Amino acid sequence: MLRRLSTLATATTFLTGSALADVPHQLSGWASQSSTLRTPGPVSGRFVAAANGVVPPFAEGQPIPGWSGLLLNEDGSFTALPDNGYGSKANSSDYIIGVYDATVDFKTTGDGTNRPGSIQNLAFIPFNDSLGLLRNGAGVDLAITADLVSYRSGSGFGVDSGVAVDPRIVSGRLLTGYDFDVESIARAADGTLWVGEEFGPFILHFDASGTLIDEPIAHPFLRSPSNPLVITLPGTETQASSRGFESLALNEAKDKLYAVPEAPPLSDALRAVPGDERVVEIFELDLATRSYTGVSYKYQKDGDAVGNAIVIGDTTNVGGNKYVLIERDNFFGPAAAIKRLYLVDLDVTDEVGILRKRLLVDLLDISDPLDIGGELEGVSDPESFSFPFNSIESVVQLGDSSLGVAIDNNYPGDTGRRAGVPDDIEVIRIDFDQPLSSFSTAPAAVEPGQ
Repeated sequence: MLRRLSTLATATTFLTGSALADVPHQLSGWASQSSTLRTPGPVSGRFVAAANGVVPPFAEGQPIPGWSGLLLNEDGSFTALPDNGYGSKANSSDYIIGVYDATVDFKTTGDGTNRPGSIQNLAFIPFNDSLGLLRNGAGVDLAITADLVSYRSGSGFGVDSGVAVDPRIVSGRLLTGYDFDVESIARAADGTLWVGEEFGPFILHFDASGTLIDEPIAHPFLRSPSNPLVITLPGTETQASSRGFESLALNEAKDKLYAVPEAPPLSDALRAVPGDERVVEIFELDLATRSYTGVSYKYQKDGDAVGNAIVIGDTTNVGGNKYVLIERDNFFGPAAAIKRLYLVDLDVTDEVGILRKRLLVDLLDISDPLDIGGELEGVSDPESFSFPFNSIESVVQLGDSSLGVAIDNNYPGDTGRRAGVPDDIEVIRIDFDQPLSSFSTAPAAVEPGQ
């Protein structure tokens, strides 16, 4: 049975800020992929510290550090985007970025165990700059790993490590986690991929083969400490490190792209609501002109107005002008407190122009009447399932009434599921009692059956 709302819950669901209730839903699928799986390729992880019993480097190839973006393919498989590798520019120059084609065999019924279904990788498609756009003297130019003799480590321009760049990276002009921190993905009607990243932050455009086909699109005023302009002029950043475009979604018509940074700018003067760190802007980009339109929307995160530590994990369109966003804190395991899916309608704001949001699911307390999760560590209710991970960074619509949610496991550092054991990649499916596009964020809304 799908979880039902109480009268009090219904009354609090439509608040602009924190909402303390969810809508009828249930866990309908669960799958994972072992963190020990490697993608064949160059040695990786030379600049990563050992953690949780894992000692780099990885001579047999590169790990798959979770999924930061997820797309559903027409045949039911997925296009899955890992991030830049090991979490920073400083430690990821030998990690090749790109996307996986993967299939997911969800566990859909309880079997008396806490074993999930499985994930199989069909192919890895590396991102590349074989057209030489990043060294053509126009737009955004930067020295990428493929242009170097040796890998670099450290921030800024980095330090020459003395370790030669793998010839496969050089010959293919393959892009690495030193070049871009890719975090979100959307697929246009023509099949090309738009990718949000954090070092600019930039919007990147790749064809289906992984080739960069347009100049990186810089934001009008957001610049991270790893932005090429900021590296040249230290202290000119306007966005904190690792707070770029974690979220990216196309509109229903697939002619506009919406990019959401994890957090507001550093400067109060650039913030959508000065003095309030909860409010981030959703920026609109026109695909035809490859430029920002100047239109933006204000979204208010949970947490405190000052010193806010909640970030936006991902977003996806679910019909019309309605979108689902992930909010999360930076904790995992027993310390995790805020891991939530919210619904917004770009046409519905409060009296001061903030998007009204509706809580769909608390990911730390997912209804599991089929006992798909079995007996999980730290979960005492047999009809509840928890997703207690740090970086819950992918949400994708799987059907009119279903969402898929997946994690970036920050390998090998996070141990959200089992203490002391690196997290596997996990993906879940959540079903709702009605189409997601039918839910309302209006204050007076009353849903069918409530």
